Parts: sequence; C-alpha cells; structure tokens
Amino acid sequence: MVLNAGIQNAKDLLRGDSEGKKYLKIVLGTGNAPVTGNETSLTNQVEKDVLTVNDLANGYLQLNGELDGSDPSMIIQEMGILNEDGVLCHRKVITPQNIVSGVVYSIGYKIRVQ
Repeated sequence: MVLNAGIQNAKDLLRGDSEGKKYLKIVLGTGNAPVTGNETSLTNQVEKDVLTVNDLANGYLQLNGELDGSDPSMIIQEMGILNEDGVLCHRKVITPQNIVSGVVYSIGYKIRVQ
C-alpha cells in the first residue's frame, strides 16, 4: 500500500517537482501489523539497495535487491520502499519468509501503478 508519505512523493515525482524523491531502498522487517498508511519504519528494519528495476505487464513495476550472507537471520513478514530521503513510502505485509544468515537471497518488490 502506498503510505501517506508516499502519496505526496508520487505526486511530486509525476509532475517533475524536485520534492519528489527516487525510490532507492527495499526494506524488510519482522512486524506483521496491518498496514495503516501512517507507518514511518518497519520492525527490526533491514535496508537493501534497489539494484535494478523492471517494468512488468499490467502496470506493475518491480524493484529488485539482494540480501547477502552477512545479513541477519530473520523471519520477514513485512516489506517496504524508502525514497532517497529515507522516507518510508510503501509497505506491505507478506507471507512469513525465513531468512538464514550466510545465504544470498534475491528480493523483488512489485508495485502496481494504476
């Protein structure tokens, strides 16, 4: 879900306003509270750089990153996107995923632009 802070960011980006900031980080967390739109961070947040972006069919955009072997073990239950100012603009709760330290994981975050 686009969070309240992300709505204005998206509007600024679309109209070319310098206040709009590029999405630069995928964040992962262990919380599972429902999305309210007012979140500012994730529980036990781990930030990873967006490495590539894919324009997918049906209006989806996918931001891709990677967890490397030095990242902590955790059960990921939420994901989000930070803009270049570190503002949490998007968050979703996901099916729990067990991440084991020492293993490399590819991560993808799909957003529908409609």
